[in-house]
Amino acid sequence: MYEISKSFEFSAAHSVHSQKLDKRWAKNTYPKCRRLPGHGHNYKLTVYLSSENLDNAQMVTDFGHLWWLKEFIDNFVDHKLILGADDPALKLFLNKLGILKEDTLSLPEEIKSAEVKVAFVDENFKLNVEDFKKVNFKELKRLNYFTFFTVKTKDNSIIEDFYARILEGLAFINCSPTSENLARFFYFFVRENVKPLNVKCQKVAIQETPTSNAVFYENER
Repeated sequence: MYEISKSFEFSAAHSVHSQKLDKRWAKNTYPKCRRLPGHGHNYKLTVYLSSENLDNAQMVTDFGHLWWLKEFIDNFVDHKLILGADDPALKLFLNKLGILKEDTLSLPEEIKSAEVKVAFVDENFKLNVEDFKKVNFKELKRLNYFTFFTVKTKDNSIIEDFYARILEGLAFINCSPTSENLARFFYFFVRENVKPLNVKCQKVAIQETPTSNAVFYENER
């Protein structure tokens, strides 16, 4: 068995609504990671790929074949605030911004005429980039990952600039955005998208800080 790894770096923020500290083990039990609008990290994502045989180039696969993953991270993860779609406070947060109406994502009246592109990873872990108006958002929790990609407004008013900056900075994952869950998301995202290369994603590691690391892999049966 051969194994290779490739690392990617990005900066992002998250609000970990699920955080709970056990006073028997933690010196400080105040859950700071739950705060909004979130706190940032310089993340390091490492992907491990394996194969029993080498390809025609005598490699597991060329690192250049992972350009799509770097592009995904650069365009849709880097410098985002990642929130959990299952966060009980998320609905209130989006309602206050005028982005959620009757459980469906909607553009605020102030930027109804804006050209908005969104990106999402669907239930099959495939990336889609669409016009906002063409997507049904009633089941946001079913998407594995969602973010506003670009917001192009017609005027350069303060209110339009405000909404453009807010929307382009938001991303949602279908669970609490812990490092463990981010590692799990990237594991399945990579696993499904490298299948044409005839390689296997062995595991994914997310380094949140220089001393904190989370890893996801599947047990062999």
